[in-house]
Amino acid sequence: MKIAIIFLLSGLTGFLSLSQEIIWIRILMYATGGIPQVFAYVLGFFLIGIAVGSWWSKRQIEDGININLISKLFFTSSIIFYISTAIISYFYSFFSGITICLLIILPTTFSGAIFPIITHFSAKSENTGQYTSWIYFFNIIGSVLGSGITGFYLLEHYSLTDIVLFLLISGLIVSASIKLFNFESNNYNYSLAISILALIIFYFNDNIFENYFEKIHFKHNYSEEVNYKHLNENRSGIISTLFDHDINCDIIFGGGVYDSCFNIKPDGPNAIDRIYAIVKLHKAPKKILIIGLSSGSWVRALSYSKNIEKIDVIEINHGYLDLIKQYSEHSKIFKDPRISIYIDDGRRWLTRSKEKYDFILMNTTFHWRSYISNLVSSEFLSIIKNHLKNDGVVYYNTTGSQDIIYTAAKNFKHVTTYSNFVAASDSPIIIDSIFAENFASSFKNNGEDVLNGTIAIKRILNHPFNDVREKFISRKDLYEITDDNMAVEYKKPLKNIYNPELSWFKMLNRIF
Repeated sequence: MKIAIIFLLSGLTGFLSLSQEIIWIRILMYATGGIPQVFAYVLGFFLIGIAVGSWWSKRQIEDGININLISKLFFTSSIIFYISTAIISYFYSFFSGITICLLIILPTTFSGAIFPIITHFSAKSENTGQYTSWIYFFNIIGSVLGSGITGFYLLEHYSLTDIVLFLLISGLIVSASIKLFNFESNNYNYSLAISILALIIFYFNDNIFENYFEKIHFKHNYSEEVNYKHLNENRSGIISTLFDHDINCDIIFGGGVYDSCFNIKPDGPNAIDRIYAIVKLHKAPKKILIIGLSSGSWVRALSYSKNIEKIDVIEINHGYLDLIKQYSEHSKIFKDPRISIYIDDGRRWLTRSKEKYDFILMNTTFHWRSYISNLVSSEFLSIIKNHLKNDGVVYYNTTGSQDIIYTAAKNFKHVTTYSNFVAASDSPIIIDSIFAENFASSFKNNGEDVLNGTIAIKRILNHPFNDVREKFISRKDLYEITDDNMAVEYKKPLKNIYNPELSWFKMLNRIF
């Protein structure tokens, strides 16, 4: 067999394997709402599958193998991967949460057997060591391309179910091509059968994966009444909306978790009075930064005040912009000359920017989700502080985590709370009621008052906004969230085990 074919198969093995792993992470992240353990579980079960496949391949090699076995493994791995991803939406009573990981082992076992068998063919050549290294090299190249093409291109331009179909057909094509390479008459029949199978699956693919995300999202509560109104998939995530009859509002989900509601009325169902509380948090904010756009409700709410001169918004997922355009009132933020929207990572954008703001707002997601520490850690708060003016205030969602309030207290001199939000500043947050009422009067929509006369403004004006820094800073049962200590992402962090001085970064600094 030509060694070039071996190199190509090695690369294709890496490409398909890494692509499948990315798809599994995307599915499991959505099914669990983005718990931080997902990556570890997927990687762990992937490695188990590879280990089992490698062990099984050793026995096959001892019994004698031929190239047809590789063809069968590509076929089996691709078919099982396709069936495994599809079956989740039909048997969500069993395959929910991390139990989905059980399905990861099956296709990975067969794909994991391919590489050792391919490597075995190099042992038949004179330059075994050299050929083996080249096989490893091409496998690494294929793995990198799988991560890059699938993670950055396919997920950006195609739906997840289309990518699953693409990976299946790719595996079937490789299987058929290997058979044809042997030039045996019965192999032509095999390739024809695979072609027919691929066409059948292609035709029924949409039916097989119908309402796929709704099923793995709502599981036991799924019904035709909970079908998404809008669905947007891209490499940054999956965004969907659903009309909630109980609150008469379109709810937006980000990664399968409640994100926001398309409502701007102060007394509305999405507790939007939390942003209107700005009237008691800053005397006269002119320049505001918002990290996270979501439904655009909070941006639109702030834009009602003519006292605000500039609003910068950073959003990592451009899909929200496409979604907001479906809602006439919210889409007005795109026409407001005071509002600038940047598609970027908030942390990266701030490290590049030299702008300073009166008020920085973050309606962050739930504290138990993956990567939330990036927005609530002490390191990020220090970046935020560099972009606040002398009397500037940062105001963000704690989602019920007192560790987040404690971390704010460790980094700022003054801290207060409203609902489940925390406001922090190095200047006292004391706003006179007269200033607050005047500020509230500046919120108008087509000449009509937005805040005055509402229950929300009465609640805001009556809220004490006491400084709680000393109360929290003295507590010993809370964690300071850092980039190394992602305590809020786990339910029961082990404080006695974690030692920040043993972090990889600090250890490497000491060594070098």
